[in-house]
Amino acid sequence: MKNLILTLLTFPLLTLAEEPGKWIELFNGKNLDGWTQRGGVAKYHVEDGVIVGTTVPKTPNSFLCTEKDYGNFILEVEYKVDPNLNCGIQFRSLSDPEYKKGQVHGYQAEIDPADRGWSAGIYDEGRNGWLNDLSKNPEARYAFKQNDWNHYRIEAIGNHLVTFINGVRAADLVDDTTAKGFIALQVHGIGNKTEIMQVRYRNIRIQDLGESDYKTPGAEAYTHDGPLVKEGATFRTLADGFKFTEGPALSPDGKIFFNDIPNERTHCFDPETGETTVYREPSGRANGLFFTPAGALIACEGGARSVTRTDHAGEVTVLAEKFDGKKLNSPNDVVPDGIGGFYFTDPRYGKTDDMEMEVQSVYYLDRKGEISRANAEVSKPNGVILSPDGATLYVADTDLKKIFAFDVTSPGKIENQREFADSGSDGLSVDKLGNIYITEGDIVAFSPEGKEVLRLTPPEKPANCLLTGKTLYVTARTGFYAIDLEVEGVQ
Repeated sequence: MKNLILTLLTFPLLTLAEEPGKWIELFNGKNLDGWTQRGGVAKYHVEDGVIVGTTVPKTPNSFLCTEKDYGNFILEVEYKVDPNLNCGIQFRSLSDPEYKKGQVHGYQAEIDPADRGWSAGIYDEGRNGWLNDLSKNPEARYAFKQNDWNHYRIEAIGNHLVTFINGVRAADLVDDTTAKGFIALQVHGIGNKTEIMQVRYRNIRIQDLGESDYKTPGAEAYTHDGPLVKEGATFRTLADGFKFTEGPALSPDGKIFFNDIPNERTHCFDPETGETTVYREPSGRANGLFFTPAGALIACEGGARSVTRTDHAGEVTVLAEKFDGKKLNSPNDVVPDGIGGFYFTDPRYGKTDDMEMEVQSVYYLDRKGEISRANAEVSKPNGVILSPDGATLYVADTDLKKIFAFDVTSPGKIENQREFADSGSDGLSVDKLGNIYITEGDIVAFSPEGKEVLRLTPPEKPANCLLTGKTLYVTARTGFYAIDLEVEGVQ
């Protein structure tokens, strides 16, 4: 299975004493004085000190705009959005009669509650499209909170545009297209859909910096020297009594999910209480797992020969079960690619009399649900993981007992197959430094150059591992274990 490390960077945040200007409330909490609507005819009203935007069918994107324009500023706003509604916060935006008959256009801090999770990326509404998505910033993607209030901070100083989501630095862009414009709260058009959806905005305030020379603090590179394991650390048992554990994954609330494959159960471990409970039974003999930024659980159900998605409400949807009209072998492991798609492996262990596929391969499912075969040259692919920058896909081949690396040339396209490590593995993982962790006898970590940099021996032979914070969680046969490291990882 995979362990998705969220970022190579840490970001300093300002303390209140360092704020460069005075905060001004843009919304009085009572009515829409100071705001005007442009674009579509979605409904805006004030309810309990919150601006509520409600969708209307057959109308284009709607915008509630400030009557004043702003150039250099720091903007903060909180929002809560329907899980199926894409919206955004416009800034430095315009509505000129000579430009597409007054269409609102300009920078937008995206609100994206879908599995892709590009909330706080910068989109150029009505003009140039995406300027800075979050495909290479998984920490920001996973900072979004589904069905909850989210906090945005937007800093626009000169040509430097920076966004933060819930305190995590998201987009960082230099662009000269627009120097000044209005702020707007978007309700996205929904076409012919009749479902009523809403987005709520509150605590909208701004520091108008005028001709400010304030500079946004820069990002600091993540580095680590010395041992990867915390001094004196040993494996501790978190839970036991299973038959064969696999597929650890971090949920948005900080709990760790993993599978007991033969018993067909998905378990949930709570680090706060130390308790392990059953989340789902039967599980379809699920193996590899990951949670999307939207809080949905993607599972490789080897027994059911499918890949499924369980949403925040518990509804299960089959995402993939066939390719070219033939049923999948036994989906095993899965890793997201940062743009709403994911790679998964499809080997077959045990009986083969009902196999319909001629090969055991790696597949790609894009955000629209289209499946393609990424590679058919491996013999029996198992664990799969992407490098932190998403440029390299690593695949464990349990038949050839090799770890292969591929260049990701475009979504779902991998080329330049080469041997990365002369070892087989079940699950794979990766840390912030780009070290690849394999689970074959011991847990062994290899640097991006293929040099061994760590070796750990768990109480039982490991099947998989997950690094989150500085804790390495390990699924190993009958038990679930953890050990403290000195390198970070967050999923």
